[in-house]
Amino acid sequence: MRGFLTSVVLTLAAVSASPPVMAHGGGLDAKGCHTNHKTGEYHCHRAQGQAADGPAVKKSNSGICHDTSSPYYEQTSHYEEFDSLQACLDSGGRLPK
Repeated sequence: MRGFLTSVVLTLAAVSASPPVMAHGGGLDAKGCHTNHKTGEYHCHRAQGQAADGPAVKKSNSGICHDTSSPYYEQTSHYEEFDSLQACLDSGGRLPK
């Protein structure tokens, strides 16, 4: 019995000493996106190839505006949505080089 109690105590000590796990808060919209409330950034968690119904233009975290003709449009997964390339540029975005 003493060995069992020792095992339980050691297991509880190990579990309580583990750092907390931070899970994703969820709350994705129909497009698989959400706003990070700490930064105000709107970004998506959609896998590549699922952007057929996505936004007309994506402004990446680095400020580059990608419309659907951009070779990087599908790869851009953390972005702010815009209805037009001009609206993205007007927000301070730039065209890819």
